[in-house]
Amino acid sequence: MTGEELRERLAWGRQKLEEMGVFQAPEGLRWAAAHGIVLFVWRSGPIEDAHASPPGKRRNLHDGAMFARNTWLTRQAFDALGSTEPSACWSS
Repeated sequence: MTGEELRERLAWGRQKLEEMGVFQAPEGLRWAAAHGIVLFVWRSGPIEDAHASPPGKRRNLHDGAMFARNTWLTRQAFDALGSTEPSACWSS
């Protein structure tokens, strides 16, 4: 990838983030990054598979439980992204 291609992709990404209002919210970029981490690492794994299973095979992982777990994980990622001491962020 050339320098020009990279600049174009960064400009496109910034435009999309602006359209979503990321830069208008306090700590918006950090929240967007935290959400992206959770989507990439957590939600595409076995826990999402269990949640998306047909009714009766979900192992009692209903929408409310999934929402609570995703919310908690997003907050943990948000805290880690703003910390200078990562080990302190992952305590409960």
